[in-house]
Amino acid sequence: MTTLPSKPAPALGDLIDLARYPITDRTNPAYLALVARSQSLLGQEGVAIFPGFIRDESVAAMADQTLALHPRMFHFREKHTVYFKPQEEGVDPGHPLQRLMETEKDTVAYADIPGDNLIRQIYQSDEVLTFIRDVLNLETLYRHADPLAALNLQGFTAGQQLGWHFDRSDFSVTLSLQAAAAGGDFEYVRMLRNEHDDCYDAVRQFLDEPQTQQIEVLPQVPGTLTLFRGRYSLHRVTPVQGERLRLNAVFAYVDQPNVEFSAYARQLFYGRTTVDPLV
Repeated sequence: MTTLPSKPAPALGDLIDLARYPITDRTNPAYLALVARSQSLLGQEGVAIFPGFIRDESVAAMADQTLALHPRMFHFREKHTVYFKPQEEGVDPGHPLQRLMETEKDTVAYADIPGDNLIRQIYQSDEVLTFIRDVLNLETLYRHADPLAALNLQGFTAGQQLGWHFDRSDFSVTLSLQAAAAGGDFEYVRMLRNEHDDCYDAVRQFLDEPQTQQIEVLPQVPGTLTLFRGRYSLHRVTPVQGERLRLNAVFAYVDQPNVEFSAYARQLFYGRTTVDPLV
């Protein structure tokens, strides 16, 4: 029997625009300038974006691969406070700890992403990990060890959204694969709370009257890598409109080794506790 040779994985430069983002040469003055500029943006504005990080033809292929996996996505729907804390008894109905936001999305867990998927090559790249570590100005950075949570593909169909919330982690790393026909905008309010104060009054005022704060919008341009500090900046994804899905990848990195989700978190976000696929 003749065994056909497997198709070799594309080189990193076939996927990433290394002329614009020379992440394979950390001594390159252009790389050092890129990192310094990105660190400044992340510190001042809480966000650093890298448009055109993935080449157009590659991001189109990644979107196609993600769409093919959509039937296997877990449908996540949850009502939550902006702090992801339980509703608190004894406070009035207008308090942020009484008000529920709605999040609805479809997710492919890491264990369900085929080994030859191009997204895996980006996530498993040591050069990409080191670049993100440098921008975050961290001594160490690790890929998440959880077999479900390490890398996720997300699809938002018509009506789906992320409700207003603060992240529980210090930073997030996402890659836009496909914008919705309409809606699906990433909106945020910079530094609406801080590490010492949950700022209930300011959050309440914003939820009552959004015009009291400046809402900023991050364009969802396919191929854009985004680093966002969402622990203190309130943010959401507006409801998607139309038939075209909003697609993105979420890369999970942590500053400690061997981090995994609890069984409760796995069940909540993926509908199961093991790598065994959903029936």
